[in-house]
Amino acid sequence: MKKFVWAPFLLTLLIAQDNSLFFSEYAEGSGNNKYLEIYNGTGSGVDLSNYAIVRYNNGSTTNENLYVLSGTLTNGEVYVIANSEADADGILPYNDDDGSNMTVTYFNGDDYLGLIHDDNSDGAFDNSSEVIDVIGVFGEDPGTGWDVAGTSTGTSEHTLVRKSTVTIGNTDWLASAGTTTDDSEWIVLDQDTW
Repeated sequence: MKKFVWAPFLLTLLIAQDNSLFFSEYAEGSGNNKYLEIYNGTGSGVDLSNYAIVRYNNGSTTNENLYVLSGTLTNGEVYVIANSEADADGILPYNDDDGSNMTVTYFNGDDYLGLIHDDNSDGAFDNSSEVIDVIGVFGEDPGTGWDVAGTSTGTSEHTLVRKSTVTIGNTDWLASAGTTTDDSEWIVLDQDTW
């Protein structure tokens, strides 16, 4: 997680960029060593109750899990959502969530994840909610996982770190994943690398 692996270098570069929340890190490690990291580059603090993560399992088009975020995320900071059964020393100390509804973190490399925004003040995340960033292709089951930066099944059993040049989410996963290390928005790390 950037909090301790990439923080000094990447956060310095990202703080200058004021655009939106986006997935900055994704880990699909061994067992339940899974987490998502969201970065705030908006230029100000953000009320997270207007944001949620949605997970669709194995190419399903029926919402499997919706997790509404909570709290406030300061500009230039990250928010980590970890599986409650993740590594107690390497991941859980960085978990910013209370763990009350962590089913969204039971993802595998073939699950679609979307970061969504809804400012309707009605507390409902529905078809009017805006998808602002994704991991995977909605309604598609890639088998084990999607290729990322030339790494076969990169979303499975790897950690993905967003490049420092990325300042906004991308709803086009194929463009975000890229086909080489040069055209991808992601750096692919080995499994269980945080």
